[in-house]
Parts: sequence; C-alpha cells; structure tokens
Amino acid sequence: MNSMELLIIKERRIDYDGSAIRSHWAYRNFGILGDSLVVFRGKCNVKVEEMVDIEDLRLRKEIKGDDMVHYILELFWHPDILLASSLQKLLIARLVELLWNYGIEASRRGDDIYVNGRKLSISIATVSPVSIKIHIGLNVKTVGVPPGVDAIGLEELGIDPTEFMERSAKALVEEIEKVRKDSLKVRWVT
Repeated sequence: MNSMELLIIKERRIDYDGSAIRSHWAYRNFGILGDSLVVFRGKCNVKVEEMVDIEDLRLRKEIKGDDMVHYILELFWHPDILLASSLQKLLIARLVELLWNYGIEASRRGDDIYVNGRKLSISIATVSPVSIKIHIGLNVKTVGVPPGVDAIGLEELGIDPTEFMERSAKALVEEIEKVRKDSLKVRWVT
C-alpha cells in the first residue's frame, strides 16, 4: 500500500487563490507524486474563475481571509464526488475532535467548523478525471473575512497555528490511511 505524503510548509507563506484545487498541484509545485496532503499558511482570496462551489458562484459569495491555515488533499482513488464529499466531512469531523482535545467546544455543520456559533473554516471537495481534491482553510485571524461572516480564528482560541498545523496534519493523514487500510482488508460477500 502506498502511503500518503505529507508536506507542512512553515518557513514561508503561500496564498490560496483556488488554483490548488486542480489535479497534480502538489506534483507541479513540490514534486510530490501520488496521494498527498500539503499544509501551509497564507492569505485566501478565491478568484471567481477558480470557484468550484456553484452555489457560492451564483450567490457571488466572497471567499477570503488575510491569514489562514490551508490543507490541500489529493487522493488518486476512484474520482467519485460522493466519496470526495464524504471524506471532506470525515476530515472536518476529525478536526473538530482535535479542537475538543484543546478544550475548544467546536461543532461541525455540514462541511464547516463553528465555535460559539462563529465560523472557523471554509472547505470544498471536488474531483478531477484522475483524483479527489479537498481544500480546508482554518482562520488564524479574522482580518479580511467577508463582511457579514461572523468568524473566529485559531489565535483568538489560544491555539498556536504552527503547532496546530503539525498536529492536525498528522491526524488527517492517519485518518485517510486508516480509511484506505480498512478498505483493503475486507472481502466482499456474495
């Protein structure tokens, strides 16, 4: 079984504009071929032409923030949108569990994380002809989020973003590898 490659970029900031949701982004930018999770910190400002969520596009929603932790996941599994959406929600639930370990009473609503009714995350899941792609962004600070979004950030919660990048990335990789391993060890029934 091929294991997933994890890259956590701490030494520099990378801004997320939505283009990282395209297939082979980790390979083109970092030489990572195959299943991967790339975690970095930077701004978020998704360009209209990069928006994947048609509802956001129709409502002309802005997706932005000045300081976020970004998770870009690519899995070269069967590119099924239902599987992608299910994995996205599993990973969001895993992040909620991790926040509870910090003493933060977080909750999941669909594919978003809330703390005290305030939005901590953004997320999207999609497929390319060859892979599943998931982006999760967590606010570090709430500066630059769109007007009308009642947001909260990791720093306001007393969580060191660099340390959280490390812990959360490892937890997400473990979760995905467990899903993969468990899917390989069962036989089908006739």
